[in-house]
Amino acid sequence: MSERFHPLAKCEECPLRTEGLGYVPSKIPVEGRTRLVVVGEAPGFREAAYKEPFKGPSGQLINHVLRHHGYEREEVLYTNVVSCRPRDNTNPPPTAIDACSGRLMHEIVESGSRDVLALGAFAARSLCEHPGAISSLRIGPPKRPTYRLSGSAVERVVATWHPAYCLRNADSFPSLVSDVEKLTYDSFKEWQAPDWHYFDEVPLALEAIKGLQTYLSWLERPLLVIDIEVGIDKDTSFDHPNNYDLLCIGLGYAKGKVMVLGEEALKDEQVKQALFATLRSAKLVAHNGKFDLAGLYPIFPALSLYADTMLAHYALDERSGGALHGLKMLAVELLGAPQYDDEIKQYTKGGSYANIPRELLYRYNAYDVACTWDLWELFEPQLESEGTWPWTNLPAKKLRDVHDFMVGAANQLMYLELNGIAIDRTYNRELATAYLEKLADIERDIDAIVNEGTDGLIPNINPRSPKQVKAFLETQKVMVESTNADTLERLLGRVDPDIPLGRFLRTMLYHRREQKLYGTYVKGIARRLYRGRVYTTYMLHGTTSGRLASRNPNLQNVVRDKAIRRQFAVSKPGNIFVQADYKQAEGRVICWLARDEYLRSIFMDPTRDLFNELGMNLYGVSELEKEQRIRVKAYFYGLSFGRTAYSIAMEYGFNLRQTEQDLKGFFRLIPAVEAWQNDIRKKVLAGEDLRTPLFGRRRSFPLITDQNKKDVLNEALSYLPQSTASDICLSALVRLRPMLRGLGFIRLTIHDALVVECAEDKVEEVSRLLREVMVGIAADYIDYVPFAVDISTGTSWGDL
Repeated sequence: MSERFHPLAKCEECPLRTEGLGYVPSKIPVEGRTRLVVVGEAPGFREAAYKEPFKGPSGQLINHVLRHHGYEREEVLYTNVVSCRPRDNTNPPPTAIDACSGRLMHEIVESGSRDVLALGAFAARSLCEHPGAISSLRIGPPKRPTYRLSGSAVERVVATWHPAYCLRNADSFPSLVSDVEKLTYDSFKEWQAPDWHYFDEVPLALEAIKGLQTYLSWLERPLLVIDIEVGIDKDTSFDHPNNYDLLCIGLGYAKGKVMVLGEEALKDEQVKQALFATLRSAKLVAHNGKFDLAGLYPIFPALSLYADTMLAHYALDERSGGALHGLKMLAVELLGAPQYDDEIKQYTKGGSYANIPRELLYRYNAYDVACTWDLWELFEPQLESEGTWPWTNLPAKKLRDVHDFMVGAANQLMYLELNGIAIDRTYNRELATAYLEKLADIERDIDAIVNEGTDGLIPNINPRSPKQVKAFLETQKVMVESTNADTLERLLGRVDPDIPLGRFLRTMLYHRREQKLYGTYVKGIARRLYRGRVYTTYMLHGTTSGRLASRNPNLQNVVRDKAIRRQFAVSKPGNIFVQADYKQAEGRVICWLARDEYLRSIFMDPTRDLFNELGMNLYGVSELEKEQRIRVKAYFYGLSFGRTAYSIAMEYGFNLRQTEQDLKGFFRLIPAVEAWQNDIRKKVLAGEDLRTPLFGRRRSFPLITDQNKKDVLNEALSYLPQSTASDICLSALVRLRPMLRGLGFIRLTIHDALVVECAEDKVEEVSRLLREVMVGIAADYIDYVPFAVDISTGTSWGDL
């Protein structure tokens, strides 16, 4: 007992007793004043220094949130799952958690508090009745406490993100705030299960569809919520539904009223025809409806969405991430629905919904439909929120406009997903061989450096092994927690690049880059081939910038590497790719937003070269040198990101002092842009949201700290031009795709460019149509400065 820091902690069994960095006792309020228990993971540096939990940045943040909800620090018991600080801030080992659990449970019981706030995964797993991932434990109402707290006053545990996580990932902060707010609720929403019926026999299905048609004909606004089930989960999979058998279709026709058409009924042609007529007569609502319509396309073409609850939630809450906008999460968190997918999980471990017993699957489908109806009922009035603009000639946009725009885009992007883009398989194999040879050469270089740096003590290492990379770094007197690229880059900036350690770091980073390219865009592409094509899934809700994202494979962020892009080829001989690319789209948007007359004068005259004019004015010369033009391009394109002289100099290898002088001179040419950027910074630091004037998208920055302030301001400067330019291009896609019928197919869209495949004899007509529509769309939105479009052609993406 004399060896224990706390009489109920088995310190003699804990590795942190000897390996940790100090004991930090819990902060316990005076007797009778504990209103809340807050449990974290383990003490940090400042906590160990002050000998008090939550004294550092995490403590300041959680204190602020608790005070906002009516809790003072003096009323809160602060503690951690383990009381000793682990070395290097690593996760507390299970043996340490077990050794400290008696102490933790005793303190919670003695506090007499009804509520416990569990911060992070380790606290949540230790304190909740049914442990799980923090991402699932935090949603919905408070959880029941572990059996180890039975007989205590504790009634509920609210699990949420650890404030340290929020400091690293500021977009998680609103969830922390809303989770803590649950402590103030006396009751939570109760969801009413739907009245649902399924029809798997053809006569009964036909009768049900006939009754539905009659009912919809009576309605002024015939809404129909639709949801399909195939072999995969649309919330978590990025595969395409029409690669799988259709298992059922759920139809919601009123609040809490659902009919499900089963697998057998959907095989009948009469049922399909009757259902198609019904679907075409209604306004279709779905959650991630692009998935549902794509799955129905082989039997029900030409359907379109009226509303999408996933996109509605994204319009209301622009944070990125599929889980945040997923149907199950929203149903539990916002509607009070149960975790109704729990009962099917035992059948989907192999990944296929086809293994679920049909009646169970149909009920799950009915619950999806009912939750989607309730979410649309909740979101529709919220979407009426308006923005205000600094220009009186622009009408205020509502978030409903944002939703409707994205739904229109989803209706067209579905066809790009269905068509896919062809891959030159022979070239892919050749590229794979070339990359494997290149990686082998790089690994031999790494071995030679390691051998030299250790005088032969370590002859070689596996560069893919963090343990072996750490071992070599330790021989160079470098101790790191991680060997990720960020860590290696930071180290490289601190050492002589010509010594073995510097050469090792530089070569390792080169290896990482080439390995990632091979794994993602060579081997990964080959793995995703289906009938000679890859089929990306476009995500309208995938970024905070408002730009499109895509998955499986990600074609929005493919490197500008011709060798990689050359794999993407036309689908048959005689066809050509036509790429239409907006010239300096984001720069033109900035010119319009800032009302910069100097930039406008250049853009108004298509005979004037933007970079030559900027460069000649900046350097006072009549003809630019090659490096000067490169510099001017870097400064101009850096406008969209608020790039500093330092970041530009580091990327391009420029002299820092010269770059600083150049950048000052560059902004003297465009003072209106500089003033606009300063205004954006002031608004964001004052807590104002940003709204895109043309499309109404909203971006908020919920947590600004000294650590993330620079990144937040850079993102704020990029948001308006990036989002606006991307939406202009997306508007062009929506208009163009139907116009290209009989001429060609849009194969890709990449932020501010469209790629169309057409026959060789259609190239001129397609090029003309692309230029006319894209320029015209931009002019419809912005008349202050003209937009221009570059056209390029080739038989592969790499040729464009």
